Amino acid sequence: MSDLTLASRLAEILDTGGEPAGDQRFVPLVTLDSGVRCGLDREGRWLLVPGDGRAPVRFDPGVAHLFHEALEWKRARFDDAVETEARALGLPAEEIVFGFPAIDVIRGVLAKEHPYLTRLALEWIAPTELRALRAELRAVTRTANMPLAVKELAERLVVPE
Repeated sequence: MSDLTLASRLAEILDTGGEPAGDQRFVPLVTLDSGVRCGLDREGRWLLVPGDGRAPVRFDPGVAHLFHEALEWKRARFDDAVETEARALGLPAEEIVFGFPAIDVIRGVLAKEHPYLTRLALEWIAPTELRALRAELRAVTRTANMPLAVKELAERLVVPE
């Protein structure tokens, strides 16, 4: 499905439904345990919509860490939920799953140097993403306040140059 077709399908869904997200509407694709919903806006950009009335967050690498709640689900569970909902809506499921900015979210979380979230981020990495995250993984192995077990996990994930 081309971007034009994806955009057309999103517009069709949002012209007749979708859900509110601040002053706009979006297509929710997954609802996390906390009630936070992730989905796509009219332009096909990822949106995080808190369930507590806070303002929605449109994905941008500068706010990638705010998408950290997705990491609390196993990667397969998250991807499967997105794929299932996308298919149910007649959207290109594979394109949408691969379009989730996983590498940016992982980078954003790793940059915060929070031990618990770092472990979740490391466990979320798909094998195809290891090379792209090599520098960040090496940095985790050298982070002073990181538990040894997390450092060792990061070291095991570092691929050769």
